[in-house]
Amino acid sequence: MGETGSVEGWPEELSRLDRHGSSGQRTPDTAGLQDLMETYRIPGVSIAVARLDGGMWCSGYGATGTGRRDRVSPRTVFQACSISKHVTAFGALRLVAGSVLALDADIGGYLATWQLPAGGGWRPRVTVRQLLAHTAGLSYNWFRGYDMGESAPSLLQTLRGEAPANTPPVRPSLLPGSRFRYSGSHYAVLQQLMAEVTATPFDELMRALVLVPAGMSDSSFSQQFPHQRPGGVALGHHVTGTPVPGGWRVLPEMAGAGLWTTSADLTRLELEIARAAAGQSRLLGRELAGQMLTPQVPGGMGLGTEIDSSAGCLRFGHTGGNVGYGCFSFAWPATGAAVAVMANSEGAPEVLGSILAAAGRRHAPPPDPATPPAPDDLTGRYLLREDYPVDIAADGTRLTLTAAGQHPAELLPLPGGRYRLPQLDCEITFGHVGGLPVMHIRQEGTTQTATHSPSHRPG
Repeated sequence: MGETGSVEGWPEELSRLDRHGSSGQRTPDTAGLQDLMETYRIPGVSIAVARLDGGMWCSGYGATGTGRRDRVSPRTVFQACSISKHVTAFGALRLVAGSVLALDADIGGYLATWQLPAGGGWRPRVTVRQLLAHTAGLSYNWFRGYDMGESAPSLLQTLRGEAPANTPPVRPSLLPGSRFRYSGSHYAVLQQLMAEVTATPFDELMRALVLVPAGMSDSSFSQQFPHQRPGGVALGHHVTGTPVPGGWRVLPEMAGAGLWTTSADLTRLELEIARAAAGQSRLLGRELAGQMLTPQVPGGMGLGTEIDSSAGCLRFGHTGGNVGYGCFSFAWPATGAAVAVMANSEGAPEVLGSILAAAGRRHAPPPDPATPPAPDDLTGRYLLREDYPVDIAADGTRLTLTAAGQHPAELLPLPGGRYRLPQLDCEITFGHVGGLPVMHIRQEGTTQTATHSPSHRPG
């Protein structure tokens, strides 16, 4: 497989992807990328792997559309879907760095053309930070776009829910700052805000703030951009393999879902964020980059950034899915690597999951070799819920886990004090919360915490 973090060997890696990539674990059931693309009716995939030391590998697989002769190349553009939010967040933070915006200021002081609706004489105070982190409590919207021959609304019509908008108006629905709730509404408001405070059309603003400075020369938020690249555009497809009418949908909600880009350009931005977090970027300072990579509420996102440290190291970036497209873009700053994958199909999640699992194995740093606790220190009953006990028992150096209604299973030790339940995507770690023993159970990227039950006595 090559050394950790290497960009070498990726073609070989893609020839033996795990069919159950969402598990994150290797199984004997593997297949090549081309086989998986046929299984899930994905016409084309673009992949880029880049490193802070300058190494880069890019490749295209398949065609730009069903029945088309044009092959996907490293410069074929795709819709970046919700990765657009990640790129927009970098631009918004550059405005914060330039004192054009303040992270914790009320957005009402910046907006002149439109305001959040008030009720009973009360309007919530919402901040730029909350918009970036999806904690402003705005109503849920997923922007599905508009067919090529269909009238598309202005952003103000989208915010107001006025025809021809196909989504309801943006309004407050939760207490701002109280919880994380992902919604495109936050970035529709952010787009309006950024354009107003700079008096610049959003696509032009993002070109100046992010795309040009970060070297993303094959990228644009303009919805006219794909028309300027004949033969270099990946056409969208539904999960059935049916092409999206007209090739793709138009997204006036550019900040949340409208970026056109390449996988290589996405890795350029991820590495720039990694440099910023290390204090080595000329585009963004360490403090703001650090906040971008810090969960803003428990279980939530950073500022426009998905964060995962479940494997014992930081991974940051974003995933995305539009009508006709799917993608991800992530970086592992500890090894200075970034990987982006774009597909022109809604049926790509399993394939994207398989490639992301391979990327984690290649580019995440080795686990901390710290000595794990003695097995006897971990035994006892843990409660995932009141009706779901999990018992841990020790026999010498062996640990067994008995979950509710299940036979005992031996836990396989992993580096860094972690354990794996055989055959399942189930990784176990132990720790303390508030001085009390806890067990963390990670399954398919989601971690649940089971609390120790001191009153239970093994029988």
